[in-house]
Amino acid sequence: LNERWSGELLTEIKVRTGINTARVLVGNYGCDYRLNYTALGDGVNLASRLEASNKVFGTTVMVSEATMEGAAKEFFFRRLGRILVPGKALAVMVYELLFEQAQPTSPSPDSESEASGTDIAHRRQWVHKDLVLRAANLYEKGVGLFSEGNPEAAVVWFREALSVLPSDSPSRVLVEACERAAEGTSPRDGVLRVTK
Repeated sequence: LNERWSGELLTEIKVRTGINTARVLVGNYGCDYRLNYTALGDGVNLASRLEASNKVFGTTVMVSEATMEGAAKEFFFRRLGRILVPGKALAVMVYELLFEQAQPTSPSPDSESEASGTDIAHRRQWVHKDLVLRAANLYEKGVGLFSEGNPEAAVVWFREALSVLPSDSPSRVLVEACERAAEGTSPRDGVLRVTK
């Protein structure tokens, strides 16, 4: 919808989504005069917390480990790290959904001046995906070190990811988390605490 609207100069819609895979109770709850169709359970609560945690990371789609494992053949995911969300005693591993696995074809060697507007948009999309994947690979190295409690080594990789993709919000968030852990103002356990 946003792609279609961008050509018509309409406002972009921005939403955050949290996705978790779990067994939950779904149905009509209540009594004869007041029913509510809803989903209940810890899995629903976690999905809601993931949606809210997107705001911390500057991401739009955050998923649980169970969801990532079930969809890894169809989509590219980036491990964001372990987070502790309100209402949970244990940290959970979370991932960012990046894009579908379908590989874009690489741009043709023709110059942009000879290409149509669609071809140019396709090339830009391909280049952007390439940058995202390069930054995600560097981020992965950093998040591994951060999870092991080594923020001094991890921050180097997050900064390298930012040099490839300066707009990468999760890298910025983890640079700050590494700096706080190195200063001793937050624990060195490799867990990001989400308070809201």
